[in-house]
Parts: sequence; C-alpha cells; structure tokens
Amino acid sequence: MRRINLLPWRDERRQKLQRNFVVHLVSSVVVALAIGGGIHLYMQDQLDFQDERNQYLNGVIKDLDRKIQSINELKKKKNELIARMQVIEKLQSSRPIIVHLMEEFVKTLPDGIQLTKIDITGDKKIALQGYADAQARVADYLRQLNASDYIGGAVIVGSGILANSPGKDSPSSNRYVFSITASVKTPKPTEDSKEQ
Repeated sequence: MRRINLLPWRDERRQKLQRNFVVHLVSSVVVALAIGGGIHLYMQDQLDFQDERNQYLNGVIKDLDRKIQSINELKKKKNELIARMQVIEKLQSSRPIIVHLMEEFVKTLPDGIQLTKIDITGDKKIALQGYADAQARVADYLRQLNASDYIGGAVIVGSGILANSPGKDSPSSNRYVFSITASVKTPKPTEDSKEQ
C-alpha cells in the first residue's frame, strides 16, 4: 500500500528558499557595503595623502619664492654696487686727465688770448669761449690745441668782433670773440711708459 505524505513540504521548501535568498541577499549587501567602504577609505586615504603633498609643495614653493625674492634683491644691490664702482672708477680714471687738460690749456694758450669759459662734459667734449687781440692768434691757438696730447678735434664754432672793449694797450680796442669745441683724447703711450 502506498504512503501519502500529507505534510506541507511545499511550504517548508518555499520558506527554506526564501531564507536562503534573504541570507544570500543580506550577505551580498554586507559584502557590497564592505567593498564600498574599503574603496571609500582607500580613496579618502589617497585624497588625504595628496592634500599633505600639496601642502608640503605649497610650503616649498613659498620658501623658494622667498629665496627668489632675496636673490633678486641681492642682484639689485649687486647692480647698484657695480654702478657705483663704475662711477668711482670713471672718476678715478678721469682725475689725472683733468689735471693734464688744465696744464694743456695753460701751455697752449698764446699771448693775446683770454679764455672766459671752459666747459668739459661727461662725454669728453670741451667747449672754450674767450676773446683775442687778432684772428691770427685764434688760428694759432687752434693749431696748438690740435697738436696737444690730451686735446684733439678742435674747431671754431663761432667768432666775431666785439667793438670798443678795453684791452691791454688801449682803453678801447676791437677784440675777436670766439668759441671752440674740442674733445678729450687719450695720449699715446710713450716708450718710457711702455717699459715701466
């Protein structure tokens, strides 16, 4: 005789499958949350690490900016000192030339000529003004200036007659007013200076 199972096995099987499904679902959610949390923690750790690196790099950049600024200030001071040294060297080198120029003005000045103004500019240009008893004396003075060791390129830029001006010999004689421009030249070294 056959046995008939009257127990609700289908319901039990369905409940067992639902329990298994819920367990699998919960475990899947837990695993997914764990993976998501791990990824989040890893990314947050990477972001924190990158922030620390950025802060370190910003600090280094600020230090380098301060050093660059101090270097620029030092370069500026260096350029100022070099400019001062060049001015001093220029003054030192021109000091003996001024003495020689004054000596040349005295040596080359012929009788009958009086200088009223001497201008020497920084670009080694000389402007002379004065008056003479005769034009021939001005021409002679011009030749002597051009033959000088320290003065060259002398030319007359203006001349004229100044009437009724007091002179040495007579109370009212005509005088020639003149203007000369020249330039300072460096003398050629002599053999004695070459040997020294």
